[in-house]
Amino acid sequence: MRPCPVRSPDQVDEAGLRALASADLVALALPREPAKVWAAALLGAGARRVLDLSDARRRDPEAHYGLPELTGAPPAHARLVANPGCYPTATLASLRPLLDAGLIEAESIAVLGTSGASGAGKGLADRLHFCNLAGNSFPYKVGEHRHVPEIEHHLGAPISFVTQLLPIVRGMLVTSFVKPKAGVTPSQLREALEARYAEAPYVTVLPQPDQGLGLGHVVGTHQVLVAVGPVERSGLVPVFASIDNLMRGAASQALHNANLWLGLPPSLGLPPPLAELPRGVPPTFATALSTALSTALPTALNPETATP
Repeated sequence: MRPCPVRSPDQVDEAGLRALASADLVALALPREPAKVWAAALLGAGARRVLDLSDARRRDPEAHYGLPELTGAPPAHARLVANPGCYPTATLASLRPLLDAGLIEAESIAVLGTSGASGAGKGLADRLHFCNLAGNSFPYKVGEHRHVPEIEHHLGAPISFVTQLLPIVRGMLVTSFVKPKAGVTPSQLREALEARYAEAPYVTVLPQPDQGLGLGHVVGTHQVLVAVGPVERSGLVPVFASIDNLMRGAASQALHNANLWLGLPPSLGLPPPLAELPRGVPPTFATALSTALSTALPTALNPETATP
């Protein structure tokens, strides 16, 4: 397949745009402004389904917000799905059920998000330079992170939100500090999450927060790992979520939405859900990748050697 030289709808004639719009689904993996232009052009040309991975339309009431475990499958009549990003996915997955159940105060939520450098985009910046980030970690965009309005909109509550870069490529761990309502215990918070996600194979509620939340357990998967701190101190309880920001925060979430929208099996093309709870210190990404390749590569090269 040759790369397409087209950069904007203006470079496509009317017949070509109609042909593109005739697809069952068009996915846009573009920055915000180009995504706005392309979505408008495709919908104007009669596209039935446009799946936008950018944050251009995530607060648009005319778009379905595509976080399947919280907002369900895109309705049949929907023409635009806004695919949530990484920080909104992890934050909403861990907090929204607690607010929906009326278990925590809406005015006292503080969120610390830590992420690999891929979550900061592909643009050149001093903070992303290897020499500055390797062996280092620091906050960025404090008080001005672009995803705060999106999170607050879909959470229905204000948050204090701080992000930090980690000296890794991918993976995200979000820690939120919440104030339970009078009489509510940390175990009740965990039970509410377990009840909400009982039928959600791609969200795992851990019995305790520990190494099971490690990024080595989620990188390369579609899984969301969620946990609640067992003790309340200073009136606050920590709530955790870890994901792969490039999978659950982008590509695999888009595929999940596409499957649901098209009436296909929800897990089609996705990594399988975790078969058991992650335990122990998570493997480093390199170790996990090496183990997977050592198992899969010989079989791929010589299927006759595969174990029945």
